[in-house]
This record gives sequence, structure tokens and C-alpha cells, in this order.
Amino acid sequence: MKTFFHAQDLGDLNAALAEAQEVKRDRFQFQHLGKNKTLLMIFFNNSLRTRLSTQKAAMNLGMNVIVLDVNAGAWKLETERGVIMDGDKSEHLLEAIPVMGSYCDLIGIRSFAGLTDREYDYAETIVSQFVKYSGRPVFAMETATVHPLQAFADLITIEEHKTKARPKVVLSWAPHCRALPQAVPNSFAEWMNAADVDFVVTHPHGYELDSKFVGNAHVEYDQMKALE
Repeated sequence: MKTFFHAQDLGDLNAALAEAQEVKRDRFQFQHLGKNKTLLMIFFNNSLRTRLSTQKAAMNLGMNVIVLDVNAGAWKLETERGVIMDGDKSEHLLEAIPVMGSYCDLIGIRSFAGLTDREYDYAETIVSQFVKYSGRPVFAMETATVHPLQAFADLITIEEHKTKARPKVVLSWAPHCRALPQAVPNSFAEWMNAADVDFVVTHPHGYELDSKFVGNAHVEYDQMKALE
């Protein structure tokens, strides 16, 4: 497995859920898997829960962890190709990525949507460059379009607390005064579609997610009807 962005990257989802439960029963039983391995966590944007939980999980697996805060504890990186670097960016991402990869065995990336150019955001330009040039497995700690760690954690929670074999799960949201990232609902929808749940999406007209994440889920514009 060279990338972890989507539910299908895990292969058999039921097997992954069973393994997650096994890890939770004894968080330190697999430390041999990470022995002498290094995880590099790269943050182009801030984080609290994802940062702490991912670093703790890596340590539980016996890994060494390096945390790099781009634009804070490191040189500012130019991410666009073909631009004249006459501003405040000291190094280009394409030059930095192979250097980063040489110091680790696994890379986690957090890079939010800019929310000004949807086409650019959905191209996942920054993350895809790490996949192409780092030479290391890459996973998402929330990107412009996906947050698989949170979606998998949500699915684990549903599995633990469900009261019937195929529970009903409703994803709902309402208008907001400003543009918001779509990574969390995108991944949640994708993972619920992959799981054995009765999945319904409800929201006002005009607030649709990308159809590739909604898939064949039932979309109901009447929120109360969806919840019923």
C-alpha cells in the first residue's frame, strides 16, 4: 500500500475494522512493526486532534516521529511550478520533497483547500507531488478533498456502538456564512458507502458534494424526512 487517501486503499474494510479493534485492545502489541522506522508528519496547515492522535499512534507502533511545520519551523516552500521565486519563498517544494523522503519511511501530509479555486483544490497538487517524488508511502492527515483518518475513526465508532447489523447513518449540514472545506464530509460519505450501513445524505439545494464521493447514496433534501 503506497497511499492512504480512500477507503478502497485498505482493501477488505471488514478486515481493517477487525484489525483496528485488535489494536485498541492492546495498543502496544505491534511495536515491532515500527521499530527503527520513521514517520514524517508535514503540516502546511494547523492541526490539533489529527496531529496528536497520529503522532501518538505512530509511537504506539514503535516508530520514531519527525514533525515539520511548513512556514513556521521550516523554510517557506513555493508550491507552484514555473513561477519566478522572487518573493518570500526560500525553496521549491520539488527540491524539498526528495530531501524529506530521504529522512523517513512514511509521510503524512496535511494541506487544506484554498477555497478560492475549486478545480485547483480538487487536483490535490501538493499531495500528488509527494506521492510522485518522495519515494515513500504517503497518507492524508486531511487534504483539500479527503480526511480518511477521521472517516475511518467515525466508522470504527459506529461499528462499536451500533445496535443492529445495518444501522442507518445520516450525513447532514446546513448553510454557513463562509466557505468551508469539504474534506470531512467527502471522506465520511465515501467510507459510509463502502461500509454496510443504510446511508442517507441530506442538505439544502445548492450545497451538493462532488458526486464521486456521494456515489449511490440516497440524497434527501428534506432534513426531517431524512432523519425520520
